[in-house]
Amino acid sequence: MRQLTRSETDVRRAAPSRGARPVRVPRAVPQGYGTRPARPAGPAPAVAPAAKVTAAAPGPAAPRRARPPRAPFLLLVVGLLCGGLVSLLLLNAVLAQDSFRANGLRKEISDLRVQKESKKSAIMKQEMPEAVARNNELQGLGSDWDTLRVIDPDKPAVGVAGDVRTPAGQERVPGTGR
Repeated sequence: MRQLTRSETDVRRAAPSRGARPVRVPRAVPQGYGTRPARPAGPAPAVAPAAKVTAAAPGPAAPRRARPPRAPFLLLVVGLLCGGLVSLLLLNAVLAQDSFRANGLRKEISDLRVQKESKKSAIMKQEMPEAVARNNELQGLGSDWDTLRVIDPDKPAVGVAGDVRTPAGQERVPGTGR
């Protein structure tokens, strides 16, 4: 029988016909990659210890594939996790400090608003007619409900309710009573 080349074993062609495409056949795994020696199906045969030693001694030992050390990678991961945790704790502390400051400022603003409202209410109480009359009596000023007093810098303040004067620099408008 004729020996097939590698390219011939990979592709098997269908019978020549119109529109036929080649069929790909997977390659066999090269020897040495992922293949294991077959184990016997039954129990392991009893071999004398001397036979084991003599069987292993003649051939060179197969080199074992060295694993990379895990300790540096583990230390790197643990270090990164610890660094992240510490940075989160510091960030949390800074934000909490700002939060305390903001709460203090809010309390101070509310206290100032309360003071403003109390002063505003005190001023409103002092502007009420009863309080104004009481302050006038304390200063020696009495209420005069019978006369209307117009203050004029050139003339003394004497007049009656019917006496209406125009302010200085203005003329009377005829027919309006002003």
